[in-house]
Amino acid sequence: MRSSFLLTVSTIVLLAAAPMAVAQTDGGVIQIGDRVDGNTGMMGREYQLELREGQGVEIVMRSSDIDSFLSIYGPDDANEALVSDDDGLGEGFHSRLRFYPRQSGTYTLKAEAIDDSDGAFQLSVAAWQPERVRSTNIRKGGNASGRLNARSPLTDSGNRFQQYRLMLAQGERVDISARSEDLDSVLAIGHDSPAFVALAENDDYAGEGLNARIVFTAPEAGAYAVRVSSFGSSAEGRFDLSVAEPKPMAEARPVTLGEEMSGELTDKTDTGFGGVSADRYALVVAAGQPHEISLNSDDFDSYLAVYDANGVEKATDDDSGGSLNASLIFTPEVSGEYIIEARSLGSSKGSYTLLVEAVEPPPAPVALPMDEEVEGELTDDDARASSAGRYDGYVFSATKGQRLQITLTSADFDATLEVGSAEGTFKALASDDDGMGNSTDSRLVFEVPEDGEYVVRASSYGGDGRGAYEIRMIDRGPAPQAGSLLVGSTVRGSLSEYDNTSDGGMMGSPYYDDYRFTAKKDEKLRFILVAPKFDAVVMVGSGEGEEFNVAKQDDDGLSETHSRLNWTAPRDGDYVVRVTSFGSNSTGDYSLIVEPQS
Repeated sequence: MRSSFLLTVSTIVLLAAAPMAVAQTDGGVIQIGDRVDGNTGMMGREYQLELREGQGVEIVMRSSDIDSFLSIYGPDDANEALVSDDDGLGEGFHSRLRFYPRQSGTYTLKAEAIDDSDGAFQLSVAAWQPERVRSTNIRKGGNASGRLNARSPLTDSGNRFQQYRLMLAQGERVDISARSEDLDSVLAIGHDSPAFVALAENDDYAGEGLNARIVFTAPEAGAYAVRVSSFGSSAEGRFDLSVAEPKPMAEARPVTLGEEMSGELTDKTDTGFGGVSADRYALVVAAGQPHEISLNSDDFDSYLAVYDANGVEKATDDDSGGSLNASLIFTPEVSGEYIIEARSLGSSKGSYTLLVEAVEPPPAPVALPMDEEVEGELTDDDARASSAGRYDGYVFSATKGQRLQITLTSADFDATLEVGSAEGTFKALASDDDGMGNSTDSRLVFEVPEDGEYVVRASSYGGDGRGAYEIRMIDRGPAPQAGSLLVGSTVRGSLSEYDNTSDGGMMGSPYYDDYRFTAKKDEKLRFILVAPKFDAVVMVGSGEGEEFNVAKQDDDGLSETHSRLNWTAPRDGDYVVRVTSFGSNSTGDYSLIVEPQS
């Protein structure tokens, strides 16, 4: 919690705001048309790019110091990149990434080295629209012959291709194959839109040499683009394309509840909705009735998938059954027949057992009060999340924009938290495993997206943990904003559980306070952080909150628990100094001194 008091002010008073290009250099907002220089630092640089739906961009990153790597993250998911590129420019280790957004919003662009090394780079952002690709119509039951040559269009990775347009109904299945004596053929199918995004791809289908084949189920009605290319970017030659009615899927075997059913995947096993070899089982179930499905095998890495009658995927699992076995709890929203596919994650074959059991619906979640420590216990009688997993559910009401912190601590197991809407089938909107920074306890900060009721699930990592725990929820109020300070001043403040937390600290997700200041190029500054009750860490960099990029940091430069950091400003501009702790849950008062170096 910041409490800024200016005690002394030097003659160096920095008031000028940094020009836009300077802010962009070390992260922050970047726009189409900008060209900036930067340094990746230890963790790469992140830029915020506002894009409208259909507003394509081309981003180029050049560096003589590092093997550059570019990624773009969506407005709704900061954990999984939508697109990424390593050497797409085709000039040494330079990157080129082309992106066509399908929704408006603020995207995060990350520029880094592929091997976490540190180096300078040049970054440019330009408007880009995908070339309109001429497509030849093809239909189910149709065949076409084509040729890849110097006049064929190029993919972003530099491979020549030919494109075909295929109309499909929702749930319609097709068997697409590309054969060639000249090429190592590659097949892809995706939405027929300005920017092609593959929904399924294949290079060398098992048993067909260098030919490619895809058995595809359309997730929705509409036009799809089928692309034929080659594994080698310079390869040219003829190919034959066919779109056939796939072999009828084997009739699904009725599930016998509570009875372990045996099966075997072989080279003769038919493909299922997922386009790979799978045994199919039919489960008729009422809406809201949970069933536990377990697939065990000593011969292959088990994988489970559940589909509705139209082939739309409803649930999947890989390893929740322990080891390489699969297990999931399936609770349908609509009554009817569902298809369970028992398959291997890879190409391995062998014997397996499948068990489907109806389970008792979970008990109604209990109310989670605000700012009270609630004691609980995970037992074998709790609600099931998987074959071994158990959880306790808690419910609370919240309003849009609230920032809630939920902590789960236990001396008996590795705590895990999930939070989701109380409406319909549970789907986690946020989750945490080790947010407290001590490897076993969880801390989840949840910004409420809409007014309503939400459910928290308290469970153990891996699902097999049992024992006592404590859960607590607090309202952290509005996100603290960065304070400001002048060079030559001392700031007194306090870290508390109501402050921000970050994954960018030295240990887990420590609480932190940010302060903005302005410096001139080559100005030499010293930061001293003294904290009687915690092991102080001081950082300097650019950007605020989760967009903070660390340029330099210190833990014990003054003593075993106090910090001193000498730093030289690389350019004129605005910067941020961050106060945090080496112990991720430490709190207490501190004093921060910012002064010119002697």
